[in-house]
Amino acid sequence: MDARVLDAALRVYASHGKAGFTVDLVAKTAGCSRPAVYARWPTREDLLLAAVRSFDAELEVPDVGTVRDQLVSVAQQMLEGFASTHGMATFRIVLDSRDDEALRAEWEKINSIRLSHASEVLERGVVRGAWRADVASTEFLRSLTGATLLQGIYTHMAFPEKSAGVRREAERLVDFLLEGRSLPAG
Repeated sequence: MDARVLDAALRVYASHGKAGFTVDLVAKTAGCSRPAVYARWPTREDLLLAAVRSFDAELEVPDVGTVRDQLVSVAQQMLEGFASTHGMATFRIVLDSRDDEALRAEWEKINSIRLSHASEVLERGVVRGAWRADVASTEFLRSLTGATLLQGIYTHMAFPEKSAGVRREAERLVDFLLEGRSLPAG
């Protein structure tokens, strides 16, 4: 029941934002009663924060293949994530966290987890000599995150230029960002 309600809460939040997020709508979406929701989360804010905390921020990036291959895996997971209901909830969290400290703190946790996983890829690349240590990885990762986030927005808006394939789009974004950041050949 908890998982069903939290999933419904994320879907409601993704569709309606904080202003349209109500316990009534979450209960209806989850197929349960308002009292059942309130028994678990005493306030609307508690429910919203619990739903955001249920968000899976992990990126699975095994130490296999080249740094580029691993970065493509990161980008692909981000593209798939931002194109999902959780991705739409992410957009809402980012916007709503400007005025809500509790949401901001949850967003920072999600973002930190993602950045730490992606940073591991870059650190492995430096150790292997495939990534320049003088290039700030934070800026690279922010650029990759921003590019995948924007593509996710385009996907939700059904823009005609959305990519034909997630893997191909991930490769395109990584290759674009890697220009000038890899070690010269030779």
